[in-house]
Amino acid sequence: MSLEKIGNTDLHLINSEKINPYKDNVSILIKLEDQNPTKSIKDRMVYHVVSKAKKELSDQNTFVSASSGNTGTALAYVCKLLNFNCIIVTNTKCSEEKINACKSHGAKVIIADSEAPPDSDENYQNIAVNLAAANPTYFDLDQYGNKKNIEAYFQTLGPEIWEQTNGKITHFVTGGSTCGTIMGAGGFLKSKNSEVKLVLADPLGSVITDYVRQEPLSEIENYVIEGVGKDSIPKLLDRKLIDSVIRTKDQEAIEMCHKLKSEEGLYLGGSSGLNVSAAVNYASKLPKDKKSTIVTIGCDSGEKYSSKIYDDNWLKQNKFDQNILTK
Repeated sequence: MSLEKIGNTDLHLINSEKINPYKDNVSILIKLEDQNPTKSIKDRMVYHVVSKAKKELSDQNTFVSASSGNTGTALAYVCKLLNFNCIIVTNTKCSEEKINACKSHGAKVIIADSEAPPDSDENYQNIAVNLAAANPTYFDLDQYGNKKNIEAYFQTLGPEIWEQTNGKITHFVTGGSTCGTIMGAGGFLKSKNSEVKLVLADPLGSVITDYVRQEPLSEIENYVIEGVGKDSIPKLLDRKLIDSVIRTKDQEAIEMCHKLKSEEGLYLGGSSGLNVSAAVNYASKLPKDKKSTIVTIGCDSGEKYSSKIYDDNWLKQNKFDQNILTK
């Protein structure tokens, strides 16, 4: 693996009518970000931020990041290649596969309680911030507040999508946690064509939907899909740029993951299932007498969730529909 292999991922057209029954008038394409070196979209952002930070570092030799897993793996990988130390702070929601991946690249991993409120010192994001602030040799990647997160996707992902669709994209559908992807890639696409619609896919239980719709924030609910949604308002999100929001249940996202695997041969993570489910939902609302092109994101590999959404016992323990594998 090498840093030169980050980006330039394939754009896959969904052919199955079982997934996209609206294919006569709506094309749904999925950007396969699992083709990056650590098998997630976060390689793009991490490499961009670290490359910029390198030029400003003095005594700092350790990168710290709060992460639901993919940023952590990407940062551990990049730090290993560039000879930096790495500390990842995640929470108990993170899959065992992603925790082990961070460790395999030499990172120290701290696991916080996923139930800790966003304003608590025990929250994983706050632990990372406080850790970096207390140690002068530490540099906080700050993926949730660093505008270079947006810049990374504006400069790489957005242009790739525009070129691969020959400028024919009409809608960009993707979830957000930091919201760097939809702000960056989406911002680029709107800069090329202001008529491109940005649709935020959000899990049921996240507060982002209410914030974008300018409604009172709902009480935070638990959801199992990792790396998407939030229990607090993302600092990087400019809701004025979002044209619509699609809320998706865990069951729908996981079911879509299994459909993508059986119908399209794509082995992707839960946030990818959420994205495609939202894209199909949105496609159902589009006019039948007009051609539309929706692009969404395959955020990471299903290998990272083999013990969870692809495990029969886990599905049963978490009370998901046991017919999910045959739908």
